[in-house]
Amino acid sequence: MESSWVVGKVCEIFTSVSRIFNSYSMEQSTWVDLPDVVVIELFRFLKDKDRAAAALTCKNWARLFKTPCLWRSRHFEMGGYRAHNNGSRACAFASLFGNYVRYLSISCSHPSYHTTKIFQRAIEDVLGKMRTSKLFEFELERLELERFWKYETPRDKLIACFVRFLKTQKYLKIFDMTAAQCNLDGGCRILQAVGNNSGYKVQDVFIEDFFHSRLAVFQNDRYKSAIYQFTNINYLGINYNCLSDEIIETFSKTLEGKLECMNIKVYRNDPHFHTIGGSQWSILRRKCPKLKVTMWFESIGHSTDIIPVLVKEIPLKDLHIWTGYDDDVEWRLAITIDHIANSYANTLSMLSLELDNNHELVDDNILTLLQKCKKLNQLTLNANVVVSTIRAICLLRSEKKTTLQSLHLTACGLSEQEWTVLCQIKDEFAELIEQQGLDYKFCTDLLIDLGAM
Repeated sequence: MESSWVVGKVCEIFTSVSRIFNSYSMEQSTWVDLPDVVVIELFRFLKDKDRAAAALTCKNWARLFKTPCLWRSRHFEMGGYRAHNNGSRACAFASLFGNYVRYLSISCSHPSYHTTKIFQRAIEDVLGKMRTSKLFEFELERLELERFWKYETPRDKLIACFVRFLKTQKYLKIFDMTAAQCNLDGGCRILQAVGNNSGYKVQDVFIEDFFHSRLAVFQNDRYKSAIYQFTNINYLGINYNCLSDEIIETFSKTLEGKLECMNIKVYRNDPHFHTIGGSQWSILRRKCPKLKVTMWFESIGHSTDIIPVLVKEIPLKDLHIWTGYDDDVEWRLAITIDHIANSYANTLSMLSLELDNNHELVDDNILTLLQKCKKLNQLTLNANVVVSTIRAICLLRSEKKTTLQSLHLTACGLSEQEWTVLCQIKDEFAELIEQQGLDYKFCTDLLIDLGAM
């Protein structure tokens, strides 16, 4: 942030305060005369090192430097090649201001077998110093215990550290441990610690990939006991292998009128062959009328895997499907797209399809879907499509047969001749796109790219 902007902001604040205090004027007052509220506001715009330097000005500024409201939010980067230094700085901050923090975010970027041990020791120290804090938000994304934590001892110590700390937090509203990849026992212990102490307050829960892959978490009684303690959830990010008929039914009772958004990830290596019945989704939808669901399918493309999960009673708003790259597989994608169009014609607003459809065409199915889904506003499509389909989509928009406002399309497998035709389509509909403010972008996987449209 430029110093001139900061000075200008301070002068603006100072002028406002001076109007209140008639004894003050810009001509008579000095920096020493600044009211505490103005100095604190000045500190808000400074980086830590500049704030510390300003605190050396006088005893009063040194006192105001320790004002709790200046230290409510903190992000610790404790990984990378400077993991040791990052950890030391985080520990020093926790000693001075840890009790003031309300919004805590921690990351361990570029983890390795070496830095994980350093991170484990540092995080124990940091969280140990912050046990008397009253956090509203705890965020620690991409810990990836399954991938990078080779040794069980530091991994177990880390889990125990989180459990001890989270048992002291009774005011959490946001809990985010996305991609922690905990084992079943460790993950359940963490959820129990949060649920027992803040479960009645937590509104946003982000636990996608919280457990490591291949676990049928929904069958575990300890997990179910822990997740049921969260009785105030508004947003829930979770994996499909952590849900079941029983869990959805319980949510209908414990989260009635509260749950508004679910982000569900269905991953190839997670158990996903159990079906959550439409009747349970219907009950949840009735009990939580504002509920909107987003679903992500990763490395899953076969219709027999997708369709049983996508029961029509789900209040599906956004859907993302990435098939993966199994070139020899026939996905039967046309059946899947038709199912989506028939089941979510009145709810779907965003659709993303990354399809490895070398063995089948889905052009007609896409066009039918666009006309059936009256609320579809955004479509991202990366697939083998013929050029005429792209022109047909633009015609549907010009004829007001689709509400599609945003289209990001990557046409795979085009020849150079088809590339030339696509350029002509771009020119043909350029005026329509500009006049209606459409976000339409076409490209191809050819080495010569079309550019943005």
